Amino acid sequence: MKGKGQFCLLAVASALLVSGCGENKLTQCEQIYRIAQGVTQGSKEVSYTNDAELTTMKTWLSAASMMDRAADRIQALHINNVNLIEHQNKLATVYRIYARATYNAVQARESKNLSALELARVDAQKAGEMQQEVIKELNAYCLSK
Repeated sequence: MKGKGQFCLLAVASALLVSGCGENKLTQCEQIYRIAQGVTQGSKEVSYTNDAELTTMKTWLSAASMMDRAADRIQALHINNVNLIEHQNKLATVYRIYARATYNAVQARESKNLSALELARVDAQKAGEMQQEVIKELNAYCLSK
């Protein structure tokens, strides 16, 4: 979630301000970008591999809740561009997978179930890979003329 994805989102936002995108496309890309940026900022402290002394369950639950809210906010956007609707749905799905993986990780840690914790970590990793692809596609679309 960090690194390239965050940089690309920032690049999209900057480019959209000076590009030839239509107003509707520009506005809708920016709406998606703002929510994604909020998720990036809000999830910097969460890790699926850190020990308990580095990350508390409360922080994890807060992050899962934030991901659920972000998915809801993404889905609630009034996007009428067919291409952006696809990206909107994919990004909401990514956030829901992250939230579910985080909730599962908390349950696994509470029950000291290492195999369930590993499954949650794998799910989160897959969501991260999906997110990078969605952001890449979104950037390409929003930056196109």
